[in-house]
Amino acid sequence: MSLVIGTVLSFIFLEPPWRYLVLIPLAAWEVFEIWLFLRWRGVRSITGVEAIAGTYGRVTRTCAPDGQVHLNGQLWTAHCEEGANVGDEVIVTAVDGLTLIVKRP
Repeated sequence: MSLVIGTVLSFIFLEPPWRYLVLIPLAAWEVFEIWLFLRWRGVRSITGVEAIAGTYGRVTRTCAPDGQVHLNGQLWTAHCEEGANVGDEVIVTAVDGLTLIVKRP
């Protein structure tokens, strides 16, 4: 985008020798941005199961031992061996498929 804006402005306000001195660095910057985008596109996401373990949630349906937990704006099926009542805060210790293994802190 900077190359497009720079090209338009350089053709309006600059004479030929200065025009190219502005466009060459802008073109190099654009190539660098494209290279950076393509490189970062292959980076693995840091979300998922690994990011859930260790977070805190709130029980919405009594866990005795199975229930439901509200975590990061989502409702999850949860399993709590020691049991937890509605409104209790729990911490996620592991994930088994789509079920969170939780315990009271």
